[in-house]
Amino acid sequence: IGFTYGLLDAWTDVFKISRQQFQQWKAPLFGLVFLPPLALSVMDPDIFYNALDYGGAFGVSTLFLVLPPIMIWGQRYGEDAEPLMTKPMVPFGKLSLGSMWKAAGTLILEQGAEKLGVFEWVQEHIDLSMLTQ
Repeated sequence: IGFTYGLLDAWTDVFKISRQQFQQWKAPLFGLVFLPPLALSVMDPDIFYNALDYGGAFGVSTLFLVLPPIMIWGQRYGEDAEPLMTKPMVPFGKLSLGSMWKAAGTLILEQGAEKLGVFEWVQEHIDLSMLTQ
């Protein structure tokens, strides 16, 4: 709903349509909002599932794995850092925060490699059994 209102507002700004003119331009504006996604979904029905897959993999990972250690680091060690009033919930200082950030980065890189098909390419083109001998 918010996306629809946002695009309607954007198109009314682009075409300089006033509130009084909105009713007569309502159908073409809604067409501009809904026809491009409809055309994409008709051409490739899985396009929105793929978009949700990528958005979930990278957006959620960034939001919940990368940002919290960066925020804690800034609060503890940034320019405006103040002494903590309570014991930190994440102990061991910079070591644990750096480890959390490294683990998050590794997970995001692994997800990206999987989405790009790097692991499948390695399995097809490189004989890993030679490495174990």
